[in-house]
Amino acid sequence: MATSLDGTKGNIVVLGATGNTGLQLVEQALERNYKVTALVRSPEKLAHLQHKHLEVIKCDLMNPLDLTAHMEGRIAVLSALGQPGLQISAMTFYEDSMKSVVTAMRNAKIKRLICVTAFYTKYQPEKYPFKFKLIIRPMIGRHLDSMYVMEEFLEKECQDLDYTIVRPPRLLDDRMIEKEVKVNENEYFFPDQSTANRIPRANVARFMLDILKDEKYLRQAVAIDMTPS
Repeated sequence: MATSLDGTKGNIVVLGATGNTGLQLVEQALERNYKVTALVRSPEKLAHLQHKHLEVIKCDLMNPLDLTAHMEGRIAVLSALGQPGLQISAMTFYEDSMKSVVTAMRNAKIKRLICVTAFYTKYQPEKYPFKFKLIIRPMIGRHLDSMYVMEEFLEKECQDLDYTIVRPPRLLDDRMIEKEVKVNENEYFFPDQSTANRIPRANVARFMLDILKDEKYLRQAVAIDMTPS
């Protein structure tokens, strides 16, 4: 694994940096004195963000060779990749993009990966609350299915990587809440319904950077949420 550079904590790759969660990752990582390489499809979307430790590179996320060229020398990959909008038919974005990312990581000899999916990725309607069947599944079911295939790929075929899958509930664009994030290891949600079922993206980003620093939850998937207000 590569070492720290220029007195920073190291150079990390952020994927999905032009999305709201990815932007939080970039900004908070820079605040923590990481160097950040943002590999994006549309660099102009980050033109407003200028920092001496930020490098924004246009990259084809589905091309492992392109990714590899920009991952070499980095210490970790943090992914907030997502596919916006409703999807009626089956989709493969999440597993396809992750297979490309993993190939590039192996080529670049990076082991640490932290990625975001969601609550309820595994289809278990008998275990999930009624609103899952009424609202969540009809709205984002195709996304959840693709996320689940991605998770299975990581868990079954990527034991050589130190991955962590982070499963949050509904994401909010609110300011960070100064509370500890609750963690349910190797679960798809909180069955006791003890949490808020919503979390600021800023808290998700903070959690991801915390577990990068502490090297926690290696080769695990964790559901995260906040306590109710």
